[in-house]
Amino acid sequence: MLFSAPALFNASQTAIEFDSLYLTLPLRRDEAALQQMLKRALPLTVLQYRRDRLLAQRVRQALRTHPADTHSAQELAALLNMSPRTLHRQLKDEGVSLQALKDEVRQGRAQELLLRTSRPIKLVAAGAGFQNEKSFIRAFKGWTGQTPDEFRRAGTHEDL
Repeated sequence: MLFSAPALFNASQTAIEFDSLYLTLPLRRDEAALQQMLKRALPLTVLQYRRDRLLAQRVRQALRTHPADTHSAQELAALLNMSPRTLHRQLKDEGVSLQALKDEVRQGRAQELLLRTSRPIKLVAAGAGFQNEKSFIRAFKGWTGQTPDEFRRAGTHEDL
C-alpha cells in the first residue's frame, strides 16, 4: 500500500489526496527493468481460466442463497449436482476446504445480520446457516472472540 486512506461509506464524496512532491520524485526503474517486470507481471496477475477453479465461488454462492439447505456436504453436493467425495476433492484441488468456506460465509452473514438488524440471536443463527443457537454462539465466539450480543453492542456503539 503506497497511500493509506480510511474508507468512508455512505459519504457524499470520496477522494484521496497526496503531496504533489511525490510527482517530482525520480523513477526507481529504468526502461529495461520496467520491460522485464512487465514480461513477468502478466502471468502473475492473469490466471488461466479453468472451469474447476470456479467451484469455491459456486459453493460460496450456494451457502449464501440456501443457508438452510447446506448443513452437510451431502446436501451441498446434491445442490451442486455432484457427489460429496467429488466436492471435497475438487475443493482440495483449489486449495480450500468446505469447512473454511462455510465458516467464511456464515461469519460474514452473521456479522451482517447482527449489525444491520435487531433480529434475536436465534434468528441470526438460522439466517447464518446454523441449526441451533448454541453451536452458532460457540462458532461466533471462536471467530471473533466475542459473543454475538457483545459484537452487536460493540458495532452499535461504533456507529454512534
